[in-house]
Amino acid sequence: MFKYKKIILNICTVIFLLLSFVEFIKYMFVDSNKFGLIYLLINLLLILLLVPTSYNYKKYFSKIRISKLIIIVLLGIFNSFFLQKVLLNNMNVVDESKKYIDSIFVYKSIFKLIIYIIIAVITVFEFKVEKLFKTVVNKDK
Repeated sequence: MFKYKKIILNICTVIFLLLSFVEFIKYMFVDSNKFGLIYLLINLLLILLLVPTSYNYKKYFSKIRISKLIIIVLLGIFNSFFLQKVLLNNMNVVDESKKYIDSIFVYKSIFKLIIYIIIAVITVFEFKVEKLFKTVVNKDK
């Protein structure tokens, strides 16, 4: 099971990198927009969390890896779905953000959502409640 989780996580990482690169290329061809800048900066943060996590994926239980995967899923879902609502409703400047959002809609709303769901499933399989309870019980004794 470990080998399959590692392979799936590596494939998700490569696909996420490719999708982020395509979004960056699309950003370069659209006039200035604040949404694209903030979106790509959060994507960069997600890449900086995802690449080391998938590269250093070990067989043994790790609370740090689980917490990184949870942060990746939550921040990624915020970035894909809620960031545009927050920024567009609070932005005083009219720019090309809507055009950029429309051009990357399929990448951010469909493909990346699938990646986040897969990472969430891996996190659930990774999170062994039984092992966590054993460590808590052992600390109490």
